[in-house]
Amino acid sequence: MAIIVDKEKKKAEIALACKDLIISSNINSLTISAIAKEAGIGKGTFYEYFKDKYELIFELVSILLQEYNKITEAKLKEATNIKDKLKIFASFYYDIDYKELRELYNQFIAISIISSDKEMLEFQTECFNKYKNWLRDILESEVREQNLPKMILDIVDILFITVDGLYITSITTNAISNLEDAINNYIEFMITLIKEN
Repeated sequence: MAIIVDKEKKKAEIALACKDLIISSNINSLTISAIAKEAGIGKGTFYEYFKDKYELIFELVSILLQEYNKITEAKLKEATNIKDKLKIFASFYYDIDYKELRELYNQFIAISIISSDKEMLEFQTECFNKYKNWLRDILESEVREQNLPKMILDIVDILFITVDGLYITSITTNAISNLEDAINNYIEFMITLIKEN
């Protein structure tokens, strides 16, 4: 009798088996042979699950983002004020616990910029909208509880894009010496400014 393989589970197992290799390697020089060896599979098996190494990174980022989401949702439930909630939300960009995820995400961003892969573009758009809407939900809750004025909902896109932009600036330049301070100062400033108006 033939063994039935759960393809999605196997795909995830291959991706997770290669996490350390991908993080420690230059993606441009990383070969399918090295990936297959790390995962304990043949090259042919690799191609049964992934069309290329970029799709493997796509899978790995997807898996790790799901884990990150669960952890962050639990932390947000424990937070008692808006500043803490926003700092938890923004901690992806600087918290040491998410260093590996950020390194993979950086590779994924680079691949997305140079690639015209429709699936990756859709994934990036989905991620952007998901996290922006998550921020909106946090702020809407504070508006309902009358901790923030309703006008903050008009600038959710700006808030999210600015924090994301601070992160990208920090990884592509030497212009930001302490990203955590930069993001938290921005959050403090915006909350104060909005509460005063």
